[in-house]
Amino acid sequence: ARKQDFIARLILADMSGLTPNDTTQMHTAKIIFGNDKTPQDKFVYTDLSKEFPGYTYSNGKSMYRGIEVGEGGRVYAEPGMYSNVALLDVESMHPNSAIVLNVFGPYTKNFKELLDARIAIKHKDYDTAREMLGGILKNYLTNDGDSGALSYALKIVINIVYGLTSAKFENKFKDPRNKDNIVAKRGALFMIDLQHAVQEKGFTVAHIKTDSIKIPNATPEIIAFAMEFAKKYGYSFKHEATYDKMCLVNDAVYIARYSTVEKCEKLYGYVPGDIKDHPGEWTATGAQFAQPYVFKTLFSHESIGFEDLFETKSVTSALYLDMNENLGEEEHDYHFVGKTGAFCPIIEGKGGGLLCREKDGKYYAATGSKGYRWLEAEMVKSLGLEEFIDRGYYNSLVDDAVTDISKYGDFEWLVSDSPAPEEIEDSNPIGFDDVPPWNLPCGRFDCQGCPHWQNTHEENEKLICNAGYECLPF
Repeated sequence: ARKQDFIARLILADMSGLTPNDTTQMHTAKIIFGNDKTPQDKFVYTDLSKEFPGYTYSNGKSMYRGIEVGEGGRVYAEPGMYSNVALLDVESMHPNSAIVLNVFGPYTKNFKELLDARIAIKHKDYDTAREMLGGILKNYLTNDGDSGALSYALKIVINIVYGLTSAKFENKFKDPRNKDNIVAKRGALFMIDLQHAVQEKGFTVAHIKTDSIKIPNATPEIIAFAMEFAKKYGYSFKHEATYDKMCLVNDAVYIARYSTVEKCEKLYGYVPGDIKDHPGEWTATGAQFAQPYVFKTLFSHESIGFEDLFETKSVTSALYLDMNENLGEEEHDYHFVGKTGAFCPIIEGKGGGLLCREKDGKYYAATGSKGYRWLEAEMVKSLGLEEFIDRGYYNSLVDDAVTDISKYGDFEWLVSDSPAPEEIEDSNPIGFDDVPPWNLPCGRFDCQGCPHWQNTHEENEKLICNAGYECLPF
């Protein structure tokens, strides 16, 4: 185990009163449930159709608003090439779902305090964190180094809880009534409602991945709308980043370039966190564009090194190199490598072998290796054979990436510094002007907290504030 994991286990042992040799699951149960051996008797199970009318769960299949809802969270994609894409992430979606649903009954407050403590530590609000959980955390909040270890320990506890609520095996966190995995499902149903709400405002929802949404041509108003919408469900969105340009090729793979600090300051009056760390840089999600040679060649334009010219392969059986280059057609010379290895593609005639995986005594081409010969990267490096690496393999990956991106738009525009088209001004999708259309005529989102709402009167059976506007009923 890593040192960080060991330190986290020591902290959990101190918090739970158990020994460091006890499992993380045991520590977590003791911290949240104390000495209660059957906490499930006090759990709360919620029928999600009460909060989300029309939702059904039958024979292991969930349906909502005509959409089949998977067990792993909402995933949705409209592949395409986009600009000015706002990436919004729900903070701690599953933990907050558990809290809103009160899944642990009287013990939910203990779980919430763990989550609140970790958030306080992340924000360096150590004074607040020291008072939580009966003050047991104060010994680990003497400096930033200690607080990091405590934050990691709390993260382990928080993350394991969701998995245990939906586990296939019996445990103290599992409600036997919860066949529907309501903790994850509630977040998915919220994201479906949000998707429809954003689309009804005239915006495209390019991508939803469990707890995040990407909105192209995003204005400050639609971002504010999404954040207010989330609050109604007990969630909080964080504006993680804005992508100046993005190409989404499927629900798991995209390439994007972060916007800049200057653009974000001008557009929002603040800078999303990822923009502070990676202004104007490219980011790839999914193996195709994250492949180092592809990424550096097409996007970042960093120099290519040896570390970019080998592929790591892993199988559950065994990998072999068939060194048959100078043998007859049906002759083989299999060299055992192991279950995992790093390999360089080698040009013909330079001693490379066919990369194979073995299964039940038969040999098959390893995934992605067909059509090329290979040597172990360590051998290539030690023998100085870098000049014989087959760049054709990597150039084909580059060509494939360009081809796939070009299905959705102009590749040259995507990788250029050309500005994004002014789509917002041209299309004006929801008629934004000084007052967003979902706001009240006075410009506010609602009446709560408005000083004019304190003094109201009735006119023609309508409630009118002292500013002269019709008020929302409460």
